[in-house]
Amino acid sequence: MAHGTATKTGGHSPSQNGSHPTIAVPPRVGGAGSNPLDRVHGLLGVHPGLLVLLAMLVLYPLVGANNWVYNVTTGLVLAVSALGLLVVVGWGREISLAQAGITGAACYISGFAAREYNGTVWDIPFVDLPRGTYTDLAFPIAALYGIGFAIIVSVLVSLVAMRLSGVYVIVLTLSLQFLIENSLFTEASLTGGQSPLETPRPDVWGASLTCSEPCSATLSVDDRLYYFVLAFLLISMYFLSRFRNSRFGRSMIMVGVDPAAAAAVGVSPWKYKVAAFAIAGGFAGLGGVMLAVFYGSPPGVFEFNSFNSLLYLSIPIMAGFESMFAVVAVALLFRLAPLLLAEIDIELNPYLLGGLGLVLGILMGPRGVGGFFADIFDSRARQKRKAARASAKNRSSGGAAPPPTRREAKVPATAGSESK
Repeated sequence: MAHGTATKTGGHSPSQNGSHPTIAVPPRVGGAGSNPLDRVHGLLGVHPGLLVLLAMLVLYPLVGANNWVYNVTTGLVLAVSALGLLVVVGWGREISLAQAGITGAACYISGFAAREYNGTVWDIPFVDLPRGTYTDLAFPIAALYGIGFAIIVSVLVSLVAMRLSGVYVIVLTLSLQFLIENSLFTEASLTGGQSPLETPRPDVWGASLTCSEPCSATLSVDDRLYYFVLAFLLISMYFLSRFRNSRFGRSMIMVGVDPAAAAAVGVSPWKYKVAAFAIAGGFAGLGGVMLAVFYGSPPGVFEFNSFNSLLYLSIPIMAGFESMFAVVAVALLFRLAPLLLAEIDIELNPYLLGGLGLVLGILMGPRGVGGFFADIFDSRARQKRKAARASAKNRSSGGAAPPPTRREAKVPATAGSESK
C-alpha cells in the first residue's frame, strides 16, 4: 500500500486502458528509486536529520563549555514558550502579543510559591491566607500555581477574543501584556525588586539540580539544568505531535485555516479557539516555571516586556507552522546569534533579529524557513517542484503541460456513492 494522501484524478470513470478507475498517489518515502536518506526515513519513520539534531542536543553538555551550555539552555526555555505560540498562531491562526508577559508572570508566581515568605502581598485588607497555601510549597505544587495562572488568563482572553477579529485581538493581547507589566511586575515580593531572592531548586527523582562548590560531580549544575529543561522540551514536543495528529488537533487546524469550511461540516470554532489559547498559556507557564528553576532568583522584568513578546511571536512565524524542530532551531538562533557575534565584536540587537524574523516569515508564507529546508531534503517535494517548473516552461512555450509522473493505484469499481 502506498503511503501519502491520495488524490482522485479520474473520478469513477474507466481509466485510459479501459480496466479500472485510478487515483494518483505520490511515491512512498524510501521506495524504489529513493536516495539513501529517504530509505532510512522510510524505515524509521523519522528523517535522519532530525535524529542527528536530537543526538547533538543530548550530547552537547558533554563537549560544550559551561557558559555555552547555560546559553543554549536559555534558548531551549525560549523554545518551550514559542511552541505554545505555534499552536495559537500557526494552528489556531490567532495572534498573541502577551506570551512574554504570561511567561514572566508564571516565572514570578511559581518562584514566589516555592520560596519562604512571611510578609503580605499587595497588603490586601481582610485577606489573611495561611502561609502554607501560597508560599513555601513543594516544587510540583508551586509549578501548578504558575502554569494554572497562565492557563486561566489565556482562557479569559480567548473568551473575549471570540467576538473580535484581526487588529482587535492584537490590541487585546497587547493590553494584557501592559496590564501584567504594570501590576504583577511592580510587586517586589514577586520580582525581588532591588533585593535578591533565591528560588529553591527541586530534586528530580532523587537527583539534585544543585551541586555544592567546589562541584566534583560528573555533571555540573549547568549540565543538570540543561537536561532538566531538555527533558521537558522533548515531552512537550511529543505531546504536541500527538495532539496535532489527533482528531481534535486536525479540527483545530481546519478551524484556523478555513473557519467557513469548518462551520459547514459542523465544527464549531469556539472550543478550538479556547483550546488553542489555553495550550499556548500552558506552554508559557511551563516556560516560566523552567526559568524560575533555571535562574534560581527572579530575573529582571525587562526580560518579559512587550518587545520580547514581539520577539516570541517572530519565532513561529519565521520557523513556519509545520515543524516543531524548526521552532526550536529558530529559538536557539535568536538566543545564540547575538552572543556568537559578540565573540567577534559585532553587536546585534535581539529585537532587530526578531524584526528581521517577522519580515522573513511573512515573505516566506505559512511554511516559513522550516518548509523551505524540508523541501530541500524531501525527494517528493523536489519531484513536485521539477514537475511544476516543467509545466510552467511548457505553458510559456505554448505547449500542453505534461501530466505529472505518478504511480497509479487501482480502486474497486464499487467505491463511491454508487453503493449508497
